[in-house]
Amino acid sequence: SSSIIRPEGGGLLVGLFESEAAAWCVDSIPSDSSFTELSPDWERMSPFLETAMSRVPRTLEVGAKNFFCGPESFTPDLAPIVGEAPELEGYFVGAGLNSIGILTGGGIGRLLAHW
Repeated sequence: SSSIIRPEGGGLLVGLFESEAAAWCVDSIPSDSSFTELSPDWERMSPFLETAMSRVPRTLEVGAKNFFCGPESFTPDLAPIVGEAPELEGYFVGAGLNSIGILTGGGIGRLLAHW
């Protein structure tokens, strides 16, 4: 797990990122799942949260105001899907980039434009 700690809204945001996340709705994503909040799996997440918060000991004293857990766009093999779709000639896909999609979007778009 990796973490990010930064100021946000008069407090601190302590964010976690799992390198091997738990699967959610593998067979089908519900059509109303836009900006979905999931119930945290405290047993799995507590060690990562405690490690992140131990980097700023004051957070262990004041606690957390909110623990948000939401789905991410991982592919089953953790690799992005980039290239021409085999089912539709001339249709190109850049997906499954998870949280690095914003960072790499320009480069992926250029790569696909010059495919």
